[in-house]
Amino acid sequence: MDITRAAASRHVSTKKSPVKGGGNWLEDFRLISNASQRRYSQKDDIMILLINGSPKPNGNVHRMLEKIAVDTGLDYEMIHLARLKISPCLGCVKCAGDNRCIQSDDMAALYEKIVAADALIIGSPVYFGHPNAFTHTFLERLFALRHVRMLTKDMPAAVVTVGGHEAEQVDREIAHHLTHYFCCKVVGSVFFNSATPPCFICGYGATCEYGAPARWMDSEKFGNLKEITPDMFQKFEDHPEIPAKCETLARKIKSAVASTS
Repeated sequence: MDITRAAASRHVSTKKSPVKGGGNWLEDFRLISNASQRRYSQKDDIMILLINGSPKPNGNVHRMLEKIAVDTGLDYEMIHLARLKISPCLGCVKCAGDNRCIQSDDMAALYEKIVAADALIIGSPVYFGHPNAFTHTFLERLFALRHVRMLTKDMPAAVVTVGGHEAEQVDREIAHHLTHYFCCKVVGSVFFNSATPPCFICGYGATCEYGAPARWMDSEKFGNLKEITPDMFQKFEDHPEIPAKCETLARKIKSAVASTS
């Protein structure tokens, strides 16, 4: 499992998981349940769990998640979904009895981390107007945590999305998923419409009539487009309102965690 761990002040985590699974599904479930109950009263420190659904190393989603986490001043742990093996939900509902999925993949260890976390922040790029497959599959597999006893009930949560021009609607989609299906308390979100489509790196963006530049630009502007240049790649840091919104969200997350501790 590929995980970025960091203490917000020094980027080195000293946190140890409060849950230790013993290989028995039912016993693991009991341990997770206990950790969930003690989330705000027995843990030695506070940990924010970041879910990075972007496959782009150090891309906008990654950097926005990290900025928010660092600005809270709390410990955090980042999960890179693109580096894990997580299969789609099978719809078998065999997780109903013990809140554990029967599939043996990397999601198994994440259940413990999710339930033990003090806050959850999900970051996703936008593919075809929706969360990308890494993020969507992760959200599907949360299904195991909502049977009989809602293990994510009242957990503070937030959303980060980045897309060409549809980030806001995906922001709402993920927030709805967390609020209505998993009873999280979504305290806020930040979205960034980067106007930077994948067509900028495919090698044909300046000539393909089906690509985003051709669809977004008027015919004259696209006709004058000779090449994709570095200045066309937008970074959230270059738009002052986005870092400011990240800082505001960090304060909301910190406040939400404090109010439940």
